[in-house]
Amino acid sequence: MFSSFPFFIPHPSSLILPLLCLLFSAGRAAAQTVSFKLTPPAEKPKLAETFRLRLELICPAEYAVRPDTASFSNDAFEVLRIKKISSKTEGALKTETFDLAVSAFTIGVSTFPQTTWLLAAGAELKEAKSPAVPLEILPLFDTKKDPDAIRDIHPPFKFIPWLGLLAGLAAAVLAARYIYRQYKNRPGAAGFNSAAAPDLRSPYEKALAALAELCASGMWADGKIKEFYSRLSDIFRNYLDAQFDIKAGLMTTNDITRELRGTGADIKTVIKTRELLENADLVKFAKFIPGEKERDAAVSSLKDLLVFFTQQDENKRVLEAAAKTAEGGAVKP
Repeated sequence: MFSSFPFFIPHPSSLILPLLCLLFSAGRAAAQTVSFKLTPPAEKPKLAETFRLRLELICPAEYAVRPDTASFSNDAFEVLRIKKISSKTEGALKTETFDLAVSAFTIGVSTFPQTTWLLAAGAELKEAKSPAVPLEILPLFDTKKDPDAIRDIHPPFKFIPWLGLLAGLAAAVLAARYIYRQYKNRPGAAGFNSAAAPDLRSPYEKALAALAELCASGMWADGKIKEFYSRLSDIFRNYLDAQFDIKAGLMTTNDITRELRGTGADIKTVIKTRELLENADLVKFAKFIPGEKERDAAVSSLKDLLVFFTQQDENKRVLEAAAKTAEGGAVKP
C-alpha cells in the first residue's frame, strides 16, 4: 500500500540566484587558496656560505607554478639555485616543495624578502607572494673561541692542476735561460750582472708611493674593484712587515691585530686596522661591491694608519735612545 505526500516543485527561475552565489563563492575560495610554508635551515647560516631554505606552496591543482626569479635577491641575500623537489595532489589542491640555495652578505639579523610566484592555468596568470622571514647571519669565524676575533674570509677550495702548472713552469724556466744567454752575449751587457742600487726609502715612503701608484693606475675605472682592494691590503701588509717585522702577508686579520697590540698601538687604531682589512676581505671573497665613497674612505684610513704607526715607531726609537744615553751617563764617574 502506498502513501502519498504533498510536494512542491520550485520554479526554475527561483534557483538561479542560489546557484550563482554558490558558483561565485566556490570560484572565490579556489582563487584564494594559496598558502606558503618557509622552513629556515636547522643551523644559523654564516656569512658568504651557501645555505638552504625549503618552501612549500599549496594552491589549486589546475595551476602550474613557477618562481619569478627577479624577485628573489636583494642587498642582503642572493638566491643561487631553485629546485623543485616534490609535487603532490590531493583533491582540488596540490602541494609543491622547492629547495632554495641562498647566500648571505650581511652579518646580523636580516630579512629574507617577500618573493613572487607565478600561477598559470591556461591563459590565466596570477601572482602570489611568499612571506618574508628574518634570519640571523653569523660571522664566518667562531666567536665562541675568541669574541674579539676577526678572521680572513677564505675563497672556496679549487682544484689545482699541478701537472699543467709544472709543465708551464718548466717552459718558463727554459725561456728565461734562453733570454739570459742571448742578453749576456750582447755587447754592452756587462752591467747585467751588476747589483741593483739599494732602495733606501723608508717603509712609510714605499707604502705611500705604492698607494699613489695604485690610485693613479686606472684599476678602479676599469672595474677591477676586487684587484684594487687586494692591492690595497697588500700595501698595508708589506708595510707592517717592513716597519715592525710582522709577517702580515702570511697572517689572518685576527693574528695581525694581536701582533699590533704588542707594539703599543691603542685600541682605536687596532680596531681601525681590523675594519680596513675586514672590508678588503669582504670585497675579495664575499662579492661585496663598494662605491667610490667607501673606496676613498679606505684609502684615507690607510694613510692615517701609515702616519700613526710610523710616528709611533719613531717615538719609541727616540725614547729608547734617550734611555740608553741616560743610562750611559749614569755610569760615568
